[in-house]
Amino acid sequence: MAALAGLSRLHGRRWRDARGCTGAMARRSGGGDVRRWTAPAVASARDMAAMARRARLRRWRISAQRRQRRASADSACGRADTGRGGDARRLGAVAPRRATFAQTASAREGRGMTFGELIVWYLFLGGAAAGSFAVLSAVDLYTAFSRSRRERLARAASGCAGRRFRPETQRRVVATGYAIAFAMLVVGMLCLLADLGRPEAFYLLFLHPTGSFVSIGTFALTLFAACLTLALAESVLVLGPAWERAALAAKVIGEVLAIAVMVYTGLLLESVIAVDLWRSAWLPVLFLLSALSCGCAVALISVCLCESRAGSLPWFRGLSLADAAIVVLEALAVIMCAITVNAASADRPFDALLSGDQAWVFWLGFAGCGILMPLAIETSALLARRNHASGIVAAMAVLVLVGGFSLRFVLVNAGVQTAV
Repeated sequence: MAALAGLSRLHGRRWRDARGCTGAMARRSGGGDVRRWTAPAVASARDMAAMARRARLRRWRISAQRRQRRASADSACGRADTGRGGDARRLGAVAPRRATFAQTASAREGRGMTFGELIVWYLFLGGAAAGSFAVLSAVDLYTAFSRSRRERLARAASGCAGRRFRPETQRRVVATGYAIAFAMLVVGMLCLLADLGRPEAFYLLFLHPTGSFVSIGTFALTLFAACLTLALAESVLVLGPAWERAALAAKVIGEVLAIAVMVYTGLLLESVIAVDLWRSAWLPVLFLLSALSCGCAVALISVCLCESRAGSLPWFRGLSLADAAIVVLEALAVIMCAITVNAASADRPFDALLSGDQAWVFWLGFAGCGILMPLAIETSALLARRNHASGIVAAMAVLVLVGGFSLRFVLVNAGVQTAV
């Protein structure tokens, strides 16, 4: 711009010199056609002024095109003004896709949260997979560390973590249970990616982690999937001592990660301040107990699929006793959740579950299939000191899974309706 202005001044000076020169020549010649001398200088000045105008117009058009491209890119990525200060705006200006996904993750924890049917399936399948791993790996760890001192020394000497010391029934049950849990986790993660709307941007949560429940849950879910994969490989394949030790360590770490996966979904819902139905400290506890109950159901289904009547009797009795205790605690958690939610809000949002549009799902699906019927079947078997047939046990396990799905379905849908 400065160079253009200098060039314009230079041509203006030449124009003035040429005009003075032509005037002097005209006076010496006694008149004459002055236009013959002044025309080139005037034309040159006009050309320079036109060039300056075209340059300014070109720069304005380029800046307008840049603003239009930036605005179209922002609208295509779905980025809105967050109003969080300079850092968020700079992040959006430098990397709009990165800011968009981070904002999408944070929006899931704010007032603009929306849930679809896929997220309900993810909450159910992810929690059931985590609960199944927690139950089955607890059995494996108990078997690995409850042997006599002689067997522990033998395992330490041979480098084996416990596969060859497990009974045959346990190996088949655990392998089947891990396979079911792995399938449920894969389908649940696919539902989560499909619900995000931009599955290709999922990796950005790993590149730019935050302190949100979405980011923490993503890391916990990924690490848990790795531990589950290693445990499944160890249960179905013949691996060396080093791999068996790694699988044992993965089961220990996976127990912690499984609890984190079961709890964080409840924490994610609780953090949504716009939905009074989810604003209870008992909601993560309820999700934890429901996931553990679903895990016991998956383990019972695995026992029914790998039934060896002599070896499966202890499994039926132990899992039924554990599930009955978890179901009782789950019912108490629901009661406490209802009390705290209704006490915190004058609208009594939990009443929408008891008498609203979702009441039949709550009473029939969760209370009936997930609490009362399994508890009655398990209590009758424990009081009679005998186990039911494998068909009845499998049906009871399916009822528990239906109750776990109904709980998440009714909480999500009723929560969205009360927020609207």
